[in-house]
Formats: sequence, structure tokens, C-alpha cells
Amino acid sequence: MLFHRAVLMSGSALSPWALIQTPSRYAHQVARHANCSPDLPHTHLLKCLRERPLASLLAAPVRAPEFTFAFGPSVDGVVIDSGEPPGGGGGSGGDGSGSQFSSSSNSGGIGNMDLNALNSLLLRKSVVSRLAKYDLLLGVVKAEAYFSFSGEDVQYGIESDRRSKILRTYVRNTFRYHLSEILATIVNEYTDWERPVQHPINIRDETLEALSDAQVVAPVVHTADLHSSARKNSYLYVFDYQTKYGDYPQVSSSELPHVVTGEIEKYISWILLVKWNQT
Repeated sequence: MLFHRAVLMSGSALSPWALIQTPSRYAHQVARHANCSPDLPHTHLLKCLRERPLASLLAAPVRAPEFTFAFGPSVDGVVIDSGEPPGGGGGSGGDGSGSQFSSSSNSGGIGNMDLNALNSLLLRKSVVSRLAKYDLLLGVVKAEAYFSFSGEDVQYGIESDRRSKILRTYVRNTFRYHLSEILATIVNEYTDWERPVQHPINIRDETLEALSDAQVVAPVVHTADLHSSARKNSYLYVFDYQTKYGDYPQVSSSELPHVVTGEIEKYISWILLVKWNQT
């Protein structure tokens, strides 16, 4: 094998942002900006886009809803398998080559899969068995969702109505069904009801924890559970080191120099990597 070990830092394929759920929507936006008709057959549309200057494609005003991304991996039936047998009812062409331009309706096309369908795909035994071929080190940091907040939010905290707006937006843009129930559950689980007064700093920290768990921590832990059930060499770290004069605990990717190079704390990378390589 070319690779024997892998490191997943602050994310996994099970994260809700790891795959684009409606790639055709953004492909059509780029096509319109580049003067390519979105109604063209997919082979002609691809040809049209390839003939456009790079600057024209990069200038397309594509915007994704908050907590989602416009560009990234998608289940196209070619690079990422749809799970459908050849010629099966995947919702678009039998060869899957045009699925990234399938209808953006809720018809279930593989180019527009909801979160549950994506997770079901990634949890197939064949996918898990491929993952189990490699030793795996997974890690998260204390404040994964730090960049979801403004500087004012971080410094002064947030009020309950601001928290409701943030969480409501996340739920609406991530899930499709039972939105009210999901939102109520999140607020209930991530509120310290023993405090007589909900201070803005506490509300900020609780909201940060909720978003961090939903976007990164829970998917990473789930991936670790799947991997460890099929292979013994699974490792998981939580990095919450904070510098003496730091304003906040560690955010996403801040552990990189510690884990990979050990420039600041050499013993950390020695434990995580040298010992890991000796197993």
C-alpha cells in the first residue's frame, strides 16, 4: 500500500459539511455567469465551461448558505461512488457521469442527497472495510466552531436571542426534517439550567460547544468508533492547550505545529507520532 497511516484533524467524511449536498445548484450558478446554458446536456455544459477563461469561472458570484459550502466533494457516481449498481436507479444517468448536474429537486438524485442519505452511503460496510486498512489518528480542539462567531461575540458574549438565531440557521441549513424538535433539543442539552442567570459569556460558550460538537466532534468520534471496531490501531486526541496570553482555547488547526512538527512542545509530537510509528 502507498499509505499505511492517516491523520484526520478536526473533521471526517461524516461531518455535515464534508460533502456538497446540492452541487447542481452551484454548477448552474457558475454556468449562468459564464454564459453557458444550464439546460444544456451535461456533456455540452462541461465542454462550454471548459472553454471559458479561468478568470470568468472564478468571478462567478456563488454564495452558499451559512454553515454550508458551495464547492467541495460530491457524490457524483464517478470519483465518489453512489452505491447504486451500474444502470441502477440512482436518480440520474446509469453511468453516473452526469449526476453532478442532475435536477436540484428533492427527487433523490445522487447529485442532491440529503444528510441522512450521505451518512448511509459512508457507513456502508465496503467503505468502512476500506478505512480499516489504515492506522488512524483523529483529533479535535477545544473551540472547533470559533470562526462562526464575530470578534464582538467572542469578547462580550451573546444574548439568548442571538444564540437562537445562530442555532436556527444551522439547523435549517443542515437538516431537512423535524427542524423544530432538533432545535429545541440542542438548546435544552446545551443550556446549564442550574444557573439562575444566563450570562452572555456562558451562552456564547454553550453555543460554541453545540456547534463544535455538531460540525466536528460528533462525526470524528463516530469515525473513530467505526474504525476501532474493525482495526485496533485507532487513536483520538483532544487538544485544549491554551497559551499564557491567549484570549481563547485552541481553535481548528491550531494544534498543527504541536502534532506534526512539535515546534512549541516537542514532546507532544514525539508522543503522538514517534510512538505511533513504532506500533
